[in-house]
Amino acid sequence: MARIIIFNLVLIASALLPLRVSAQALDELLRYGGPETASLPELALPVPAAEGMEAEPEQYLPPNNDEPGFEWDTFRKSDDGTVEHFIYVGAEASFLKAGPGQAEDLAAGTGKCGLTPNTRYAAAALPGFEGEHMTVELAAPLPGCSLSRGYVYLPHVSSSSAGGAWELPRTVHAFLDTLAYAEGTKANYNYIFTFATFSSYNDHPRIKKCAGKLCSTAAGRYQFLTKTWDPLASALGLDDFTPPNQEKATMEIIRRAGAYNRVLRSDVYANFTSALSKLNTTWASLPGSPYGQPTHSTAELWRVYRAALAKY
Repeated sequence: MARIIIFNLVLIASALLPLRVSAQALDELLRYGGPETASLPELALPVPAAEGMEAEPEQYLPPNNDEPGFEWDTFRKSDDGTVEHFIYVGAEASFLKAGPGQAEDLAAGTGKCGLTPNTRYAAAALPGFEGEHMTVELAAPLPGCSLSRGYVYLPHVSSSSAGGAWELPRTVHAFLDTLAYAEGTKANYNYIFTFATFSSYNDHPRIKKCAGKLCSTAAGRYQFLTKTWDPLASALGLDDFTPPNQEKATMEIIRRAGAYNRVLRSDVYANFTSALSKLNTTWASLPGSPYGQPTHSTAELWRVYRAALAKY
């Protein structure tokens, strides 16, 4: 009889062990800088698709609140009050190109003009965006080249008067780079789910793409679903889907999630991991996301973050 009782107790303990481990894991996920805890929002978890049906992914949008966030700069003005437009080429040599084709396919001096690394170029108007390029009209033609209007590969522009991620503190900028890495977009603002691309930034592309039984309208560097983008754009007064507006919408999600201060101090590992846990209900690629999609490990994202931080 004693053996039977002991055996039954072992079975009960074994059944309860996964629950205890799960509770401990959740507690670790929610812990930040000591005893503070938080509760996950109520989520409409994805329902498994029936045979032949396409599943729609979820993307939690935190409600608006009074949490502090990043204060975006306004256009800088010169001493006479006029707006100064410019592009600043980063560490890599680039080209002003007559068309969006690759520079290697264009003739130097007519189809493309070299841009010097780490150089600021005055622009005659506010730079724009098309696909993976920035559209630029320089204030004066480049030396030895008649071309003054054309396309510059967007990842080669470190900053411009159009604004965007370059305005952010280096820790925040690096965190956004890490988020884009997790989403598989890296420096590309014109990606659609399945890695299709779009050219016009006039609006969210609103194109549903499918991979297997999963269909999604996710678009942009941070893979906004249409149903996520629309209320954000309305609340922030964003009238297009340009890269700077994608950055602003992302920072609004971070602010609403109460994660901005953690992202600002994300060079401390505890803050980095806490920020991930606050945002993994919006971005399904982050560790601990409840949506059942593939995720990256915290260790992997920390390595990516540290490498990105070293660039700024």
